Amino acid sequence: MYHSESFYTGNSVKQICFTPDVSSAFKILADNSYCHICNYEEKASYSEKTIAFIRCTTGKGRIEAEGKSFIIKENEYIFISFHCIEKYKSLSHLWGYEWVNFETTGKYEFELNKIYTSNVIEEEILAFDKLISAGKEADDKNYINFLFLNLYYIITKENGLYNNTLLKTENVKLIDEICAFIQQKLFEKITVSDVALFFNITPRRLHQIFLKELGISPKQYLVKKKMEEGYRLLVQTSYPVNKISEALSFSSAYHFSNEFKKIFNQTPTQVRNME
Repeated sequence: MYHSESFYTGNSVKQICFTPDVSSAFKILADNSYCHICNYEEKASYSEKTIAFIRCTTGKGRIEAEGKSFIIKENEYIFISFHCIEKYKSLSHLWGYEWVNFETTGKYEFELNKIYTSNVIEEEILAFDKLISAGKEADDKNYINFLFLNLYYIITKENGLYNNTLLKTENVKLIDEICAFIQQKLFEKITVSDVALFFNITPRRLHQIFLKELGISPKQYLVKKKMEEGYRLLVQTSYPVNKISEALSFSSAYHFSNEFKKIFNQTPTQVRNME
């Protein structure tokens, strides 16, 4: 007897441009008397780069932002710079909406101040409830960001926002090949110069391509991918931290732990103990 379930996506590695850092999330149901004015104190608690993702699940409401007025109805959503929002109010007997405040680095696939439409489905409802539940615990920021990214893809897949159109440049094939190469070398001691030499380009040119296409340097990307693999090994295996560090070709467990904490805001030991 043999049973197997699997899939194969090919050798091309498409990188996620949208990397959110969630600061807060809300799930609201209000009547037609509801009106909220965003004051200075509220805005001061968020950075200038904060983006508000607002998803209408029931009824409709109006959002006013720097002289513009957006009416958002059931099954619609919008991304707005948080500090531009002046007030918002219910326009129906019941207005239900989901709201997530986040920052993001590099490129993103959506347009600010544009209303998108996609049907609210059960998978989305469960995903948002899971995000809210995890946020209340607030014990793993990286996990919270992952849950919002999952929710984002569930909602936006109907609009094709992440079809890699942002990466349709002359360097897209090269960046795919480089990322695939790095993925294969995570368990080896490899430098940016090694990568540049393999692809017969200068380290400077490699740096320019990564900044343009992915918004980070090749060194940052290399470390980030090693840390993601380290996180996976911590969660899915019982390997000691020093063995994981050695497998990923770090000079010491201390070096590995230091880089790990920079990205995940937790030490490997804290992640292992949590799991």
